[in-house]
Amino acid sequence: MKCLKCDSTDFETKNLRFSSELKGETIDVIIPSYVCKSCQNPLLDTQQMSVYRRTVADGYRKKHNLLTSHEIIEYRTKLGMNQTEFARYLNVGEASIKRWETYFIQDASQDDHIRLKCDEAYAETNFLNIQSQHSEPDIFRGNRKFSLELFQHVALFLIEQTNASILFLNKLHFYVDFLNFHKTKRGVTGARYVTLKYGPCPDEYKSLYETLVTMRVIEKIDAYIFKTLVSPDLSLFDDDERESLLSILEIVKKKGVQHLYHLSHQEKGFVETNECDFISYAFAEDLKI
Repeated sequence: MKCLKCDSTDFETKNLRFSSELKGETIDVIIPSYVCKSCQNPLLDTQQMSVYRRTVADGYRKKHNLLTSHEIIEYRTKLGMNQTEFARYLNVGEASIKRWETYFIQDASQDDHIRLKCDEAYAETNFLNIQSQHSEPDIFRGNRKFSLELFQHVALFLIEQTNASILFLNKLHFYVDFLNFHKTKRGVTGARYVTLKYGPCPDEYKSLYETLVTMRVIEKIDAYIFKTLVSPDLSLFDDDERESLLSILEIVKKKGVQHLYHLSHQEKGFVETNECDFISYAFAEDLKI
């Protein structure tokens, strides 16, 4: 190997920063490169050039929240598939897999397709978003459509303000929605609630909270405790809804979350609804708080 600038053959390897233009954007990357000891001119061999192209492509992907080549390979590996099998599973050409696993960038629709077929949590989030669009407002949803966004920000508020475990957070969700229904004949989030042995809980609460983890708005500390990664946006709620949130928080501050936990087991809606059945918001008329 000879330096293209001074003809020296004495090289060392350094991690160097390179800037590259890709799709009209500048992407900075740091990769290993040969450097001429005489004139410090960098020189990439075939293997380093391949690493460079992939790293630039992945830099662009990260910037636009697309799966990187490594993440696509990781999905395929977890499924135990070779490229031919993976292509068949995704219903795309094998050439597409080969390109995506190197430095050819998938578009947003292709990226979404890969995630839906390979990421259970992403598919669950997609399902919940569809549910938000197609759920019908009825007495089991507090006379409104389910809103994942509003549920998210109620959760953020409750986690941030109480540091309660999921066991208690479920009861706080119940009281926020049912208290608001008691006042306005409408819930806050459109969530349905079911009777479980440890009290009233949002339907599919585990999936809902796992979705919030996947969305990176909360982080799981252990099996029962979460912390917020973003702040709740209270501007999404009207005055009555904010008042319901603050009223439940005030009770927690005065009497503690255990008070509401035990009280929820005495609520008529919980007592008179069969286990695992949906609780009618009509029971909000008899709330003990």
